[in-house]
Amino acid sequence: MGPLLVIIVAANVGNLFHAPLLRQHPMWLVALEPRNRFLLLVAQQKVSFWPFLAVAGFRRLLSDPLFYLLGYLYKGRAVRWMERKMGEGGGVVRVVERAFAKAAPLLVFLVPGPAICVLAGATGMNPVLFTVLNVIGTVTMVTLMYQLSEVLDGPLGAINGFYANNTRTLFVITFVALGLYLVTQYRQGRGELRSVSSIEKELAGDDDGEDGEDQAGHGRPREADQPEDR
Repeated sequence: MGPLLVIIVAANVGNLFHAPLLRQHPMWLVALEPRNRFLLLVAQQKVSFWPFLAVAGFRRLLSDPLFYLLGYLYKGRAVRWMERKMGEGGGVVRVVERAFAKAAPLLVFLVPGPAICVLAGATGMNPVLFTVLNVIGTVTMVTLMYQLSEVLDGPLGAINGFYANNTRTLFVITFVALGLYLVTQYRQGRGELRSVSSIEKELAGDDDGEDGEDQAGHGRPREADQPEDR
């Protein structure tokens, strides 16, 4: 779980300092938190394409094999952990599961987030196929963001100008907003750091193992095993 914790901390640091980083060290922002909006704003600053692709692509690919391995090792237990991690949004995971059963390769190519990668591992998707789709999809998306920044050069330039003129104010606003969000999530037991740091204990305590999968092997828990509060 160590690498996942490091990635989550890096993302929070990137979010917290995104205003000054965008102005002074844009590639560090990409390395810490490669969200689409940050990629667009950094690309608009006319950074070189190949370093941009290398940093953004590598950073986006860091966590995907870890979540895939989580699903591969723990099957339905990992899927249920993902549902608990998302709290009230756990229903989204179940919707994604149904879509994944019909279009798994497409989803891995287009939106390889944590839920998709866990499902890919839980359903036994071939690791070579997962890797190929994941890498090609990530490279395609990062390239698209770079090209889209040229199309949206005017609006993105205005946003970058606003950041440059209001860096300190935006940093203070981000600091307060992110702090309140993290405190709220922690108190509700839904914070990413708390969730990931406790995952080994949660999975070890969920001892029905692979028996919770449905007959199609999609990592879905049996109805009787689902928490009563659903």
